Amino acid sequence: MKQTDFAWAITKYLSEYLPGQRNVSTNTMRSYRDTCKQLIIFLNETYGLKPERIAFINITAEHIKNYLNWLEKERKVSISTRNQRLAAIHSFYRYALTEYPDILFESQRILGIKFKKKNHPTIDYLTRDCMGCILEQPDIFTKRGRRDLTLITTLYDTGARVQELIDLKMCDVRLQKPATVLLTGKGDKSRCVPLMDKTKNLLETYMREANLFENGRQQIPLFHNSRYEKFTRPGISYILNKYFNLAREKSPDISFPKTIHPHILRHTKAVHLLEAGVNLIYIRDILGHVSITTTEIYLKAETELKRNALENAYPQIVSQDIPLWTKNTELIQWLKDFCS
Repeated sequence: MKQTDFAWAITKYLSEYLPGQRNVSTNTMRSYRDTCKQLIIFLNETYGLKPERIAFINITAEHIKNYLNWLEKERKVSISTRNQRLAAIHSFYRYALTEYPDILFESQRILGIKFKKKNHPTIDYLTRDCMGCILEQPDIFTKRGRRDLTLITTLYDTGARVQELIDLKMCDVRLQKPATVLLTGKGDKSRCVPLMDKTKNLLETYMREANLFENGRQQIPLFHNSRYEKFTRPGISYILNKYFNLAREKSPDISFPKTIHPHILRHTKAVHLLEAGVNLIYIRDILGHVSITTTEIYLKAETELKRNALENAYPQIVSQDIPLWTKNTELIQWLKDFCS
């Protein structure tokens, strides 16, 4: 069967353009691949277009809009996921235009589809009491308990995204002063994050107990199962939820959030740094944000933090000993004369 222009473009886009010219991360590749896969499934189920026969001439802007609505209503995805799928489609059509200029008109209509606005929810984070209570729950007299304590502490102390923690290898940890970990985040961008002494000591004990200092184990995942395989996102969420529920049971007097997920520890680290008076620039570098604007969202987490930060950011411009204008009799007389 003859290959269609749509099939050829997707093949080249995923196998050559994204990894070769854009050098995107594996996670981005998976996201874009899933978008193409879902779009093909939608076109087949809704319009009866067989995957092997789909061509650019068959796809219009209305098809893409209906696909986005289908994602929200049938697949129950969030607005953020819907916008991510649209961003992937825009990227694909920009590439396709360079190969097939004859699809310019419909491509412009598709590229003109706007991203959907969304409300930015309040950032969830744990208070110091909550965080401390969770860290008290692992049983340090068992090997698994010590591993779990080290995992949660490292996730919090580094402010890492959960995928960054999953991808950590033994060689990414430096225990000599200054102790650091090398995190690789979005777009394969790396950053060194300092470790507190307590975290460094926990990691050293854990790595020694797991025999990670032996030769030939430098590339082994830092946190792994019995087969030396990486933890998964659900696996880390399970560990965190386990101790979160224990902490809520044992400390009913502490105000815990209703639910928890690994990313909350990243938010928690950022807010705790703000409370300690750390400059936003340093927090941006620790979290691996590209822009300081992204880091500023943590100022909204706490009204008092926001007020203090604003007060510290602006100089005292107005003097406190300015006389009241009502005591300036010459000005009052001039105004009366002016109006008469």
